[in-house]
Amino acid sequence: MLDADPMYLRKRLSAQLRAARKEAGYSQPEVAEEMVWSLSKVMRLESGRTKISVTDLRALIDFYGVSDNAAAELLASAQEARRPPWWQEYRQLLSEGFKSYLGYEASASIVRNFEILFIPGLLQTEEYARAVLARSVVPQKDELLELRMRRQERMLQPSKGTELRFLIDEAALRRVVGSPAVMRAQLEHLGEVSRLPHVRIGVVPFGVGLYPLLRSPYVIFEFPSTAQGPVVYLENPDGSVILRDKATVGVQRSIEDYLEAFWEVENTCAKPITEWEVTPVAT
Repeated sequence: MLDADPMYLRKRLSAQLRAARKEAGYSQPEVAEEMVWSLSKVMRLESGRTKISVTDLRALIDFYGVSDNAAAELLASAQEARRPPWWQEYRQLLSEGFKSYLGYEASASIVRNFEILFIPGLLQTEEYARAVLARSVVPQKDELLELRMRRQERMLQPSKGTELRFLIDEAALRRVVGSPAVMRAQLEHLGEVSRLPHVRIGVVPFGVGLYPLLRSPYVIFEFPSTAQGPVVYLENPDGSVILRDKATVGVQRSIEDYLEAFWEVENTCAKPITEWEVTPVAT
């Protein structure tokens, strides 16, 4: 598959183990009894919170009666999941939620990102990003800036194989971050990046009025394997939330709602960044 992140592979492996157990007709307590493990160990393995050893994986494969082809795939995933992720040196700076985010980002075949207040992180110039981080309460800003620039180097390479689609509300383009000179450079950078073959940048003009899900930013990850459903990442003032599969937000908002909203805005409201009329930023 694409340059899959070890954390993503571990989560996928845990889902595969859970599916194999259910297909074999065993409950978690039955597996714990057969393997002479604690129930909590089985639960941790199936949630992805614990790495599984090759010895334990082979024991489960035998117990579940997994086919040779499926067993080979599980063993390969387990081996890959044990290597350090590319962001390993920054791990002490990151929340568990953002580690998951980086894993999904590195492993996705399509990334759809909507932003209303700021330029998306993958599209920020170094000076714009520095200005944003300077106003934040996060520690070790220089290291986080370096991490953001390295993410861009990886994701903006056409050879990475990930399709990147961005929707940016006009408010984010009008807001002066850093200085007028920083914003001019940022807007020029958006035009340059939009010419990459795997990148699409749309602007949602003020003139379209209200549109679906405009209140908060979100990112949708889609993956090359049909076994892994889309994932939505929401960043809120009080923290970040990762959604998977059929999970919902609040009462009725599903991952499908976010996909449908993105498609609607992209196809009926947005215009390419190269067609947006840029008003010169005052000096």
